[in-house]
Formats: sequence, C-alpha cells, structure tokens
Amino acid sequence: MKNYAIVWPDIDEEIGPYKKYFTGKVLNAGAGSRDISDLVDGELFNQDIEEGTHHSNIDIFSPLHKIPKEDGFFDTIISNAVLEHVVNPHEVMTEFNRVLKPGGILYLVIPFLQPEHLDPTDFQRYTKDGMIKLAENHGFEVIKIEPMHNIYHTLAWIVERWLWSQHTPLYKTLRFLLFPLLRYLCVHSTNCVASAASAHRLLGKKI
Repeated sequence: MKNYAIVWPDIDEEIGPYKKYFTGKVLNAGAGSRDISDLVDGELFNQDIEEGTHHSNIDIFSPLHKIPKEDGFFDTIISNAVLEHVVNPHEVMTEFNRVLKPGGILYLVIPFLQPEHLDPTDFQRYTKDGMIKLAENHGFEVIKIEPMHNIYHTLAWIVERWLWSQHTPLYKTLRFLLFPLLRYLCVHSTNCVASAASAHRLLGKKI
C-alpha cells in the first residue's frame, strides 16, 4: 500500500454540519462515488457524467450545464469540489440558478490551494473573493463563506506530490519522516489559515 501524507475527513464530518439545509429535492451535482444519502432529509438526485468515476446509484447522467430538469425543480444543490473539473464554470452556475427554486440553497465547495487532480480534467482554482463574485454574478446571495480543512491538509498534499516525484534515498527518508507527522496533524490540528486554505465553502441562496 502506498504511503500517503494526507488524511481527509469523511464526508459526514465534512458536510454534516450543513445537513439542515439539505431538504426537499436535493441535487448532488457531480456526485462521483460519494454517498450523502444519510445527510439528506428529502429526495436525493445524484448527477454525474457518463465517463465519470461514480457509484452505481446515479439518477441523472448529464453535463452540469445541461441538467434535464425544469426551471426551479430543486430546493438545494450540493456541488462539493466539482467546479474545478469543468471547463465552463459560468455556464454551470447559470444552470444551477435555473434549476434551483427562488430562495433555494446552493452548497458550493471549490479548491483554492490544491495540486492538480484530474477527474477527468482539472481547470481552475478560486480564492474566497473569486467564489463570492462567481456566486453573486449568477444570482445568488452569499450567506456564508469559510475556509475548509486545516493548514496541514494544504501542506500535506503539496508535500506528498513533491516527495513522490522522485525515489532517491533522500526522498524516501523524507517520506518516512514527514508523512506520519503530517497525517497526525491533518487529523488532530484545528489550525485553519484562510489565506492558505485547501478549499473554500460557500453557502448561497438564490435571489
């Protein structure tokens, strides 16, 4: 088994505090293999593209900018670390606005300081101000925005990519020394640095 530096929180821990917003008809946009059914109090619709890496319980196969539902169909949309993988985030946000009812909730997570991770593509990152502007420009009132994960999640992923780039004795030694420490700090630290966040989370409401 490959030695890793980073340990992510599980999905229940990560988005569980927001489950009170996941009611009615809920779109899990770009669902992938993540099962959030126990966090939704209502009817869950899992969406993904045909060529995506996903679990078997996908209800909607479509690109995110062409969701085959009528205007105002959903009460809530969850987009968790998906928009970095689309070439057209503005079209996607326009579509999110279309299929969300007035007053509906958008739960949006986009990476900020993360290495490239293809699924199957990887196009962009957003600062906090960039996410706010993106949401407001597409008809959403920003209720809340906050950094996600602690500073060691940011560092661990970068260090992991760096130290797996070579297999010299020095790099092997550094992996042996640093990876256990970073794994421990990912799990146990609460030191979140907004200006160096792994990602930002935005909660918005359709105007």
